[in-house]
Amino acid sequence: MEEVAWRKGPWTAQEDKLLIDYVNQHGEGRWNSVAKLTGLRRSGKSCRLRWVNYLRPDLKRGKITPQEESIIIELHALFGNRWSTIARSLPGRTDNEIKNYWRTHFKKSKPSKSIERARAQFLRQREERLYNQELQLHQQLQQQREQQQQHHQQQQQEQPQQQMVDVKYVMSTEDEVSPAYNIQDFEFMYSYLPYLLQGSANYSSNDGFVEEDGVWGTLWNLDDCDMVCRGTSAMQPSDFALY
Repeated sequence: MEEVAWRKGPWTAQEDKLLIDYVNQHGEGRWNSVAKLTGLRRSGKSCRLRWVNYLRPDLKRGKITPQEESIIIELHALFGNRWSTIARSLPGRTDNEIKNYWRTHFKKSKPSKSIERARAQFLRQREERLYNQELQLHQQLQQQREQQQQHHQQQQQEQPQQQMVDVKYVMSTEDEVSPAYNIQDFEFMYSYLPYLLQGSANYSSNDGFVEEDGVWGTLWNLDDCDMVCRGTSAMQPSDFALY
């Protein structure tokens, strides 16, 4: 197959128009297809460089400003000759343009004091920024640890109080359920026990055994005794008469 003889040298206005129309129709990236589809006798690499460095619509025209120069100096101190990386921080400027500017203004001459000061300032600012980020992260972690400790201490303080509340609740419940008898009440009831037993003997059967209902019925009347004990009137032995 006969090799294609690519055209070299400056681009003409007609070639620029063909390349612009191709990119508008097919987009960027398919540079090797430009010659086949447009009739341009230019290689894919030549078409790409022409578009990126000269024909791209977002390109900045004119000289590099002092502010852009300061950015180039600072980023070159950090990244060296990585021009494409530097170009990403300068919208509208190409890596080839930045490279040519650096080589024209700074490479052949000894770095001036202003360049050295700008480089030192950039490195110092970067170190301070990294230090502040680490300090902020440390403070956040310390604050989280303190909050966790406070939460743990609060839980430890609340647990005994809750246990005391539970114990008081159980004791109050037992007081409500249990009858309110005291020692004096039982002493009083037992002092009348002989009268109760004597009265129940009258209900003995002919066989000499005490009727079961008589004894137990008398004992069940202890509840009545308790009620009277808690009243205002005093009980007499006659109050225990069996019916």
